[in-house]
Amino acid sequence: MNTHDLIRRAPRSVLIGSLLVFSAACSDDSTNNGHGNSGSGGAGGSGAVGSGGTAGKVSGSGGTTSSGGMTSSGGTTSAGGTSSAGTMSSAGTMSSAGTMSSAGMTSSAGTTSSSGGRQNGTGGMTAGAGRMSGGAGRMSNGSGGMTNGAGGMAGDAGGMGGGAGGRMAGSSGRAGSGGAITGGAAGSGGQAGGGAGGAAGAPTSSTGCGTALNRPDPKVQQTVDIGGTTRYYLVDVPSGTDNKTPLSLVFGLHGYDMNNVAVVGLFNFTSRSNGKAITVWPQGEGPAPGTTSHWGDNVLKSTWTANDANYTFIQTLISEMESRFCIDPSRVFIAGFSMGGMFTNSIACAHHDWFRGFAPVEGLGPDSCPNADAKPAIIVHQGTADTLVTPDKGEATRDFWVAQNGCNQMTTSSFMGCQSYGGCAAGSPVAYCTGNWDHTITSTAAANIWSFFSGL
Repeated sequence: MNTHDLIRRAPRSVLIGSLLVFSAACSDDSTNNGHGNSGSGGAGGSGAVGSGGTAGKVSGSGGTTSSGGMTSSGGTTSAGGTSSAGTMSSAGTMSSAGTMSSAGMTSSAGTTSSSGGRQNGTGGMTAGAGRMSGGAGRMSNGSGGMTNGAGGMAGDAGGMGGGAGGRMAGSSGRAGSGGAITGGAAGSGGQAGGGAGGAAGAPTSSTGCGTALNRPDPKVQQTVDIGGTTRYYLVDVPSGTDNKTPLSLVFGLHGYDMNNVAVVGLFNFTSRSNGKAITVWPQGEGPAPGTTSHWGDNVLKSTWTANDANYTFIQTLISEMESRFCIDPSRVFIAGFSMGGMFTNSIACAHHDWFRGFAPVEGLGPDSCPNADAKPAIIVHQGTADTLVTPDKGEATRDFWVAQNGCNQMTTSSFMGCQSYGGCAAGSPVAYCTGNWDHTITSTAAANIWSFFSGL
């Protein structure tokens, strides 16, 4: 009997059991949850036990495409402020302790196609939990590394006024994180954080504005060293940019057992914005992504765990992009699929001030957020036919952010298949979008995400 047959015959109690494990693991506010899922062409594997909240190992076979994965929740951070040498408090560090339960989950082969014609398949998911230590550190700004301390937030009132209904800066600048990066040194000055506002005001400019443009090949993996580990990313800079006009910066995260190549055509906000945004596709934890698309084929088994290494990776890329290219620091966004969607939910709590908007797609969580100031502008997408991250999990994500942001009414939404919520904290709208798709990224979701980001 092959793996495909075993998965097809797996009892539904296995799937329900793994979700119950996830729910139990999330009951402690100090616990981070790591979930991995994958699959390929209708065959998922059984989850293997992991540690520290990292995703479980799942195997699959056959098929053309499949589904991704998800990750866990993070720590806390300070709000942003514009300064050239600001300091900030970093999120609580993740300990490697924590247990993970193995519980393979299967999902049926999907038929919903997304942009690029990808067909969704099946996958497995493991539930687990990793503990997060609670101390907040202080980061030094610039190209250097991180200095842990017992401090809280450094507090300059700061930065920028956004115009009528525009965005206001919060307190404390964002520090540049350490690590040498190909193409430039890490760490620029502090940047504006999330604040109030609806429509964007006058754009602000990063340190890269006015510098000579060196546009990288969007198909060539770029590298950066994070704590002695080589990390990879792809970046698409609009071909017509002059490096003088500030652009938006959007991150697109893949799922479990995938690579960044697989989501380039699905999360390409450079083309979707008609050249008004730079898109960065970071590669999660695991081996080098290569140049060939991997989607649940049991090759890379890549993960997105909510930990300091990944947070530092993302922060380093923000600083690098802002120092090399002309970016509006008040218009930095992040979207993530499956495990990348879970990481998006996590960083929305842990470092809400790094981004203006968040967009998890088929990614559950968080269950708690110790940072009461985290009230992100967020749009959530959930497929009603998703048997991996089931609709009730998407609804739980919606309900969490509606409560976290203090929303008190449902409003008419201009996004396709979405409900919007009003009465939220200033500049912190919530939208929840559903459709008859399985565990995948649809073109409708990508279009909604860019429309949501554009209106912030």
